[in-house]
Amino acid sequence: MKKLYYLPALLLVAICSWAFYPKPAETGNSMMVISNLSFGLNAQASIVTINPDGTQQEKEIDFSRGSAKQLAANTTVVHKAALATINEYTRNGWRLVSTAPNGVATAGTTVFSQTIYLLQKQ
Repeated sequence: MKKLYYLPALLLVAICSWAFYPKPAETGNSMMVISNLSFGLNAQASIVTINPDGTQQEKEIDFSRGSAKQLAANTTVVHKAALATINEYTRNGWRLVSTAPNGVATAGTTVFSQTIYLLQKQ
């Protein structure tokens, strides 16, 4: 008979301990949009989105080489694609919190340029 008195107490302890059970890690509330440009023999550009869970998508941008005028026009196309991506996320509740300055690195005859945009969920 005494065993029945312990049953409600054990049940209460089990229920209370559930409150302290480790919860699954929450997905972060930040993401990055990265604009990549490569000038040189193998000119290319892309917009990379890194989601809060670490997955990423990459969108290749047509970045044909040509004259300096064409190169400037292509660079503008890449910046427009980055802006369109940022605008799409801001319409979906994200806000732009920072932009890293345009970084430029040179490797031989190739020049790399990258701009990083940090977004947070509102």
